[in-house]
Amino acid sequence: MSTETYRRAAEAGDVDLALTAFAPDAVLRSPLTSRVRFTGHAELRPLIEVAYAHLSEIRFHTDVGDERTRVVVYSARIGGEDIEEATLVKLNDEGLIVEATLFVRTLPALVALMDRFGPDIARRNGRPLVARVLSVLTKPLLAMVRSGDRHAVPLTAPRAG
Repeated sequence: MSTETYRRAAEAGDVDLALTAFAPDAVLRSPLTSRVRFTGHAELRPLIEVAYAHLSEIRFHTDVGDERTRVVVYSARIGGEDIEEATLVKLNDEGLIVEATLFVRTLPALVALMDRFGPDIARRNGRPLVARVLSVLTKPLLAMVRSGDRHAVPLTAPRAG
């Protein structure tokens, strides 16, 4: 089953193994926006390379579903943040991933992902100026989200006893 291959590849950081889990024309939908999707091995390879370069301590804890539709979930670290990602996976008759849609929590982790992945993907796509601009634009957002998560969000917690 391809989700097993997908999980083993991510935990080992093995890009080539990861690509064997995907059909040649597979589509991966970004957790950041509906405006970006990656189609086919040529577009998936750089994305997976960037993911494995920035995510650490990847550990899958859930893989549920049937032979056509599965959800796999892992926890990891990115840019000093704990991250949890759920992937809705659609499989073809051969058990290869034909569609993957990513969902990420927490908000600080999602913004850290944007901060790390965006510039690297832009560089790999031959757009170094865009990479610099993205790097500059994400820093204030990351600072605001981290500050809100540390200082404002705890204020909403139930009061102790």
